[in-house]
Amino acid sequence: MPKYDRKRKREYYLANREKRLAYQNEYYRKTKNRNSRKMEILEVLEPDEYKDVKTNVSNYNKEYYRKNKARIMAKRNARKAAHTE
Repeated sequence: MPKYDRKRKREYYLANREKRLAYQNEYYRKTKNRNSRKMEILEVLEPDEYKDVKTNVSNYNKEYYRKNKARIMAKRNARKAAHTE
């Protein structure tokens, strides 16, 4: 097994940062579009199931925000503070 080289790994990720971010952004955009389209089709073909899915997603988001509100607000405030400087 090859020896793990932390420095080489870091250099690789720094050198390919832009490519990796571009790939991640493209993947995110495609996935978002795919999920949006799937929900549009579900809304037309299965309105009851669509309502259930929307309700489940909404409940999950509310619960996540409730559990992580302090962390989310701290991150948001830090971003605002950095932006106003």
